[in-house]
Amino acid sequence: MIVEAWLLLGWIVVAAAFLVVHAVVVWLAFREGSIPLRWRLLALLPPVAPGVAWAGGRRVAPFLWAVLLVLYLGLRLAG
Repeated sequence: MIVEAWLLLGWIVVAAAFLVVHAVVVWLAFREGSIPLRWRLLALLPPVAPGVAWAGGRRVAPFLWAVLLVLYLGLRLAG
């Protein structure tokens, strides 16, 4: 029972962190003026958002987005 509780807590914490980082990535993509508006609007799609932010010169937030996604998927597969 205790292992399942820790796993659930891990899912919650990682998912919350992922959602916050995703919101930051979308915000960074929208603020980037060097990217055309059409690409910035595509940043609303979750898989496209880190690519748009990366193309705008941001490196840390898209990388953290990908790491949190892989971590969440790994936790889900472990459970």
